Amino acid sequence: MSDVQKIRSLIREEIKKIIDEQDGLEKLDVKLPAQAQRFLDKAVSAIKGANLNRRKQIAALAKIIDGLGLDRKELARYITKIKREL
Repeated sequence: MSDVQKIRSLIREEIKKIIDEQDGLEKLDVKLPAQAQRFLDKAVSAIKGANLNRRKQIAALAKIIDGLGLDRKELARYITKIKREL
């Protein structure tokens, strides 16, 4: 198995672990303002309800991240923090 295949399998395993976590993000103990939570819930339900394939879901997430103005280093730092909390 080549290095690229090993990395791909590791990434797939990590994604599966994150998806399998039922209450993973609930452990973060962060209270969002009601308006932000409402719009976030609407966005998530719209993405789920549109029956988008994985690539389009990722594109939607990328637009949200871009809209927040996060660069790669910031995003990587936040992902690390989220993984530690889960």
